[in-house]
Amino acid sequence: MSATGEGASYLASGDPDFGWEFVAEDFVYARLAEGLANAEALSSGPDREQAIDNILSLRLAVSLHATYVDSDGRSGAHCYTCHGSEGFPCSTMRFFTRMWRHHPDYRPGWNETVDGPDGPTWWSRDLLRVAERGGFRNDFLAGPAQDQAPPIEGDRLQ
Repeated sequence: MSATGEGASYLASGDPDFGWEFVAEDFVYARLAEGLANAEALSSGPDREQAIDNILSLRLAVSLHATYVDSDGRSGAHCYTCHGSEGFPCSTMRFFTRMWRHHPDYRPGWNETVDGPDGPTWWSRDLLRVAERGGFRNDFLAGPAQDQAPPIEGDRLQ
């Protein structure tokens, strides 16, 4: 199996995620490596330390949503954290890619649920509202969370 998952039996060529097994993940890690290099190039001081801390924290969060590879080096085409979900890469990894959506290597299909031609899907609208309010707790406190999608549904392609 190649690094991109081509030839893998778990993704058929008609699947929109075919060949993306490690592409989104590699894209994010490459952007984080660039960001870390830029942060380390700053003059020493609190701004440099904050920039480095931001990148290292993002890298930790991204690693929780990286492609799970077993002890034999096989990938099950699922996220380490979102193992029960459908759709790959997981929506969290796709949202991480969106931070660099103006980069020439970004693939718009990674975030069709947010940036598609018809606008955000119902699930993405829910998440955007929750994010704007500062999390599910604040969304609940702001009023009834009608039609709110449980987080597990976020990884399911509509």
